[in-house]
Amino acid sequence: MAQKKAGPDTTSAWYDAMLPRWQLVESLLGGTDTMRDAGRRYLPSHEGESNNAYSERLNRTVLLNVTKLTLETWVGRPFREPLSDELLTDDQREWFNDVDMQGQNLDIFSRDLFREGLAKGMTHVLVDFPQVQVSDRPRTLEDDIREGARPYFTHVKPENLFYAHSEVVEGVERLTQIRIFEHITEEVGFTQVVRSRIKVITPGLVEIYEIDQKVKGKKEWVKTGEYTYDLDFIPLVTFYSHRLDFMLAESPLIDLANLNIAHWQSQSDQTSILTVTRFPMLAGSGIADEDVATIGPNRMLTTNDPQARYYYVEHSGKAIEAGRKDLEALEDRMKGYGAEFLKKRPGRETATARSLDSSESMSGLQAVTIMFQGVINQLYAVAAAWTGGEPGSVEINTQFGSDETDSRALDALRDARLNGDISRKAYVTELIRYNILDDDFDIEADAGVIEEELMVIGKAMMDLDPGAPKPPQKKTDGPEK
Repeated sequence: MAQKKAGPDTTSAWYDAMLPRWQLVESLLGGTDTMRDAGRRYLPSHEGESNNAYSERLNRTVLLNVTKLTLETWVGRPFREPLSDELLTDDQREWFNDVDMQGQNLDIFSRDLFREGLAKGMTHVLVDFPQVQVSDRPRTLEDDIREGARPYFTHVKPENLFYAHSEVVEGVERLTQIRIFEHITEEVGFTQVVRSRIKVITPGLVEIYEIDQKVKGKKEWVKTGEYTYDLDFIPLVTFYSHRLDFMLAESPLIDLANLNIAHWQSQSDQTSILTVTRFPMLAGSGIADEDVATIGPNRMLTTNDPQARYYYVEHSGKAIEAGRKDLEALEDRMKGYGAEFLKKRPGRETATARSLDSSESMSGLQAVTIMFQGVINQLYAVAAAWTGGEPGSVEINTQFGSDETDSRALDALRDARLNGDISRKAYVTELIRYNILDDDFDIEADAGVIEEELMVIGKAMMDLDPGAPKPPQKKTDGPEK
């Protein structure tokens, strides 16, 4: 068979290797309907199973979506608090509430980006700039401000960036070409038409390819436009949650995803066998072929042979019990999987952590969050290259642990307070840090409320027992009398 001629839609080898993993995670995150749509890809048919029987079994299977629940738990940790924009420049702070020119602020954009990178091991952002009018004179910053032209972030999901090539120049890896698959929606009359196109980006140049509509029965991509941009590098930033090599990554969710697939398949078998065993099978001994009847209401079973008999055959239940134990074992393994990524491990070190010379124990999620903060700051550095301004930076919350760690820490705080080892103010301050109390909790005002409550309680005790100690008097700012 002749090899397909290379064209704009030719994919990289790394893309072909990663795509099945991305599709697996994407299907699980889509829930039961998406898994059913995937059909035999993740739920093979049994030998000899008819299409109707398979379709019935598939439509009865329901996904226990531990993968999605775990991912949302992980993503929620660093984004409990909004990103800090104090270190951004004034211009960049103005962009904060609309970083993609589609109304998304940096918190929402970053959360979605982080979620995608954790789920699939990697994802990308193209730091783009609107195409501007070309005139005889050089453009100035004032022109951009007047026209509202500024850099913006475009999230490029990993399955849409299907080709990339890089070269190492003076020890630095630089992209030389990327290809991005896009869908463009247009209104034609009273309907919407979706067109596909490919962007081929090299340093300083963007080329657009679309399918030639004139060629019938053949998918041929033709160049339909191009434009230049004022950078000598490709403004793409890639977030790896666990990099293996150039454009190769491993999702921290992948093992859990495979366990979830095993549970999906086992659940399907369990539902199927329960359906069968709930209805005993009617059997007959010595029954002539002409006496075989369809069972149902208002029907009678008869036979001409006095020695023949009808009887029910029921399942012993051993297979049901084995299936139940298999499901429980898979569920236990899945539940424990998510917690491991949140546990602090001594000696865990990433490239970013090494650059900070940090020996502090951290969880896998904390290490990834630190790398992600570097990615967001890199985006602002690329944005500064577009404008010629100063790069800014943001800060993401990395002070979080596992529920187990939080529980032990809170128990230790409570004991220290009860033993008088720390003050109430120190105790409440730590409760705020652990998000038990809101950040705007007023310690001094609350102390005043407690003092008033003690006075009321003390007065009530004196009314019941005049000999009881007098309650503490409320402090005043004036001189003592």
